[in-house]
Amino acid sequence: MLKHYPINIFFDDRDNLWVAISDDLPGCSAGGATPQEALAEFEVAVEAWLEARTAAGLEVPEPTLQRASA
Repeated sequence: MLKHYPINIFFDDRDNLWVAISDDLPGCSAGGATPQEALAEFEVAVEAWLEARTAAGLEVPEPTLQRASA
């Protein structure tokens, strides 16, 4: 089942790029020249983050926000 984590996207003036993070996934982040690029890179980073957690036998957190069922 695909989990949907809340994502924050913001512009980092210091690094001059857009950053995507989720408070649910500590240490998982990605950046890009546009918000869309940051989001796309973050999706790849989340996959790798979750795979690494699973491989290490660590807990995979549940999203803090649940999507409403249609």
